[in-house]
Amino acid sequence: MEERNLELTPRKEEIKDCSNVVVKFEIDEIKQHYQESVDEIEKQCSIALELINCGKQEQAENIWRAQVVFLESAFDFYLHEVTKYCLSKIFDGYWKATKKYNNMDVKMEIVHKVIKSAQDSAWFLNYINDYYKEVTMVSFSSFKEQMNLLGLEVKAIADKVFYEIGETEKTISKLKRRLNELYDRRNIIAHQFDRKHSNAVKKEISECVVKDFINDMTKIVDAINYAVIKHPCNIA
Repeated sequence: MEERNLELTPRKEEIKDCSNVVVKFEIDEIKQHYQESVDEIEKQCSIALELINCGKQEQAENIWRAQVVFLESAFDFYLHEVTKYCLSKIFDGYWKATKKYNNMDVKMEIVHKVIKSAQDSAWFLNYINDYYKEVTMVSFSSFKEQMNLLGLEVKAIADKVFYEIGETEKTISKLKRRLNELYDRRNIIAHQFDRKHSNAVKKEISECVVKDFINDMTKIVDAINYAVIKHPCNIA
């Protein structure tokens, strides 16, 4: 009879899949990610200029259209990172919970997993990441809803970006218009190749349009960052 090998084999250690670990960045790192994206977008201006100098106007305009799409994506990703940062602050007890936070939906399936596995707070970050990863936050209505969830005052953000002495238009109206302009233009470019439904003619675009969008969105990001750092819900 063949002898059986009764020696104990080493037990396989559980190996965690680090590719699925959600990282929570600090607010300065989040801003840095946005700025890195903008830097990449701005580099494309030189490509468009070269095309203009070669008489390739249409190709240059397509570069500008791509810049608008990339800028909207960079801002949307920034808002997703800010959302994870702020909600984690609330969950960990550093910030007071907002009404919208207290009314967030959590599936019982997730609750059971957390209870049974006695997980630490890392589960919450993963949950928030999955919950919002397919949500676009750039339109004003979505942006406003998200700021209310996080406890950030939309008017304060609008004032910091758009306040001008003697201006009659409300700053929040300016913020609403600008966010919706970027959101709508991105959708027209991405879904219609920037063509109008009425006559299929492409909308006009220029380097100035792109630079104005970049300038305004960066100011808005700066204002959000400031609001996060000076969060009114900080617990003493």
